[in-house]
Formats: sequence, C-alpha cells, structure tokens
Amino acid sequence: MREPATTGAAPDYRALRESAGAVDLSAWTVLRLRGPDTRAFLQGLATQDLESARPGHALPSFFLNEKGRPVALAWVEMGEGGSSALVIADEGARSVLRAHFERFRVMEDVEIEGPEGMPPLIGIAGPGRGSLLRETSGAMPGAISIESENLSFLLPPPAAAARPQAAPPHFADPASFEAWRLATGIPRTGVDIDLDRIATELSFPGAISLTKGCYVGQEIVARTSNRGQVRRHRVGFRFDWEGRPIAARTELRAGGVAVGYVTSTAPEPGTDQGIGMGYLTVEALQVPGEVHALEGSATRRVRPSPWPL
Repeated sequence: MREPATTGAAPDYRALRESAGAVDLSAWTVLRLRGPDTRAFLQGLATQDLESARPGHALPSFFLNEKGRPVALAWVEMGEGGSSALVIADEGARSVLRAHFERFRVMEDVEIEGPEGMPPLIGIAGPGRGSLLRETSGAMPGAISIESENLSFLLPPPAAAARPQAAPPHFADPASFEAWRLATGIPRTGVDIDLDRIATELSFPGAISLTKGCYVGQEIVARTSNRGQVRRHRVGFRFDWEGRPIAARTELRAGGVAVGYVTSTAPEPGTDQGIGMGYLTVEALQVPGEVHALEGSATRRVRPSPWPL
C-alpha cells in the first residue's frame, strides 16, 4: 500500500471521524451583528430560515447575490431576542462577507463588527464534539460555545485568547482537518463554491429553506428548484492516491464526454486513498459509468460517493 505523506496525521483524522478533535480556525471569518433589526436584516439575506434559530446553536446558510450565486457559506447563531448574531464563515469569506452585508444595510438599525479584532475561532469537529466542546469551554471562562451539526465552534473571550493555558491541549493536524472537511462534504468558499455556480447546484440542502419568505437570490433558487433547471451538482469522490493531488479545475469525463470538474482534493491520512470534491452533470449522476479526471494525455479514475465519504 502506498501511504500518503500525511500518514502522521492519521491519529488526528481518525479522531475527527470517530470521536472528536479541536481544530484551529483562527484564519476563519467571524462577524458580530448588533441592533434591534439584526434578525430581520439577516433573514432578508440568508437562504436559511433564521426564525427557528436559538442562542447557542448555529444554522448553516448561504448568502447569495441577486443572481442566486453564493458569496459565502456561513453558520449563523442568533442571540436572545434576535437583537444580536454571530456569523461564522471560512477564510475564503474574510474579504467579501462583511462587504456583502454592508452593501445591503440601508436603513436597518444594525452594527457590524469584525472580522478584524475578533478572538481566534476554535472548531470542535466529529461525532463526539459535544463532550469536547463542554470540556474545552470549561477551561475558558467567558467563552462562547456554539453547537452545530458536524462542526461546532468556540469563541474565546479576548483576555483568554492571549493565555496559553486557556488553549485546548491539542489542535488536529491541518491535513487531517482538510481530509475530514472533504469527507464530510463542507465546501470551501472561493474554492468549492464561487460565483460561477448557483445555490441549487451546491448540494447542501440543510442550508437552504424552500418555504421561507423573500431573501436576496430567492427567485433564482425557486425557479431552478421548481422547474428542474439544475444542470449539475457538487459531489464528493474517492480515488487512488498516486503521491499527488488532482489539480483544481481538472476536467471530469464519462464515456469520453466532459461532465464536470474537480475543485479540491487531498490524501486521506493513514490510507492509500485520495478524497475530493467537484461538480458533475445531472446526466452523469443518473447514468452508471466510470468517471475519469483528465490530466493531459493521462486519466485517473474517480469514484463519486454520497457524503460522508
């Protein structure tokens, strides 16, 4: 078996898959919104129905432009009474999400803080994340704990962020977290989702409400959902690791016909497998057949699979 260079990350990866682990998300995006119009403001922008949001629990949501194309995937935690919120997104949203909010903030009584100056975010991932979240937050008095499906969050208080003893005992190796992200199906803003795609192609149904009221981009989401106009879907896949990734934007072919492309890949720590993410046409997903990544004159077979991989 040819093992990838990330073999040393295998214990961390196994913990993320089977139990839980803490991950360093200090490069991610954290925005704090305050003001009496906070819930209504976010409700008019988010694909998620935030009326059901409650303190301490974050709901995933896309934020779209007027053409139904994703600016970012984020997790939204509403404060008591809807007059405050924390919005968490990955590093790809750092330069765009606040600007997106500012663009639509006209008369609303909402103040926006971040991402600069916010405490460094900690992620808690894996099926046993609840216990680790409680344990880690217990060592940081004043920390904000936010539960969410697959990936929960901990925002240390500013004072605790500077105390080494307040940090969790171990952050998972970045290679293990990247492999876990791909295996779980969480897209990265600007890499796996961008303005070339529309929301209904993103295969993240838990982030989109088809019953809530109006929001930016809703017309496109409704039209493509109801009329069957979705031409491709985001998918996960496995492939035999050959010591190198499959490059982003590599064309995917089935039966000699172009059917999609790759967005990101990584080795799976401790195995001879690679895991990845990309897009395939509806036709390619409906008709059984081999899918290959075209690399110059060579090809590598990829095996699409439902998440979690």
